[in-house]
Amino acid sequence: MDVTFKTQHAAVDDAVQEYATQRLSKLERVLPAVREVVVEVRHERTRDAQQRYTVQVTVNANGTFLRAEERAADPRIAVDAAASALGKQARRHKAKTYRSGISSHRARHQEEQIASRVDAVEEDEAAEEDEMIAGKLVRVKRFAVKPMGLEEAVEQMELLSHNFFLFFDAAERQYSLLYRRRDGDYGLIVPERG
Repeated sequence: MDVTFKTQHAAVDDAVQEYATQRLSKLERVLPAVREVVVEVRHERTRDAQQRYTVQVTVNANGTFLRAEERAADPRIAVDAAASALGKQARRHKAKTYRSGISSHRARHQEEQIASRVDAVEEDEAAEEDEMIAGKLVRVKRFAVKPMGLEEAVEQMELLSHNFFLFFDAAERQYSLLYRRRDGDYGLIVPERG
């Protein structure tokens, strides 16, 4: 397991890095396919001293990504909380993987449901354009993209606790954007060349 540390406005000493590596290595018991772990530590000036350190941990387990972000007064405490959250996610993912055995019929049915809801995307986009606020780009994330089906993309989005997920659709052989709608259902944006 390869652990990479990134810091922002924080100095992370060797003791904290060793502690985090030891604590996160326990994930390999549940997910033996863990290849790399990225630990991002940020120190922020907040009124609440209990929220000064933010630790975000992203785990790549053979193309399955898990992520947890926790805040605490000390980076070790934040690492503990993030590791606990990742452990729960990993156990949930492992249980889902083993018991799922989801048939291709069920997967196709989910794809049809999502496709039928895509028609509402244009209405949502028009409403969101009115709400846009100008801002500046403060972060760029890069990640490896592997081809996957719609069902796996939904699972990845849920594991990461994101509201959207960009993926390369293996069936359509193109990039697609999966997102969670306000009503709790999913939408899919499929780009077409104009």
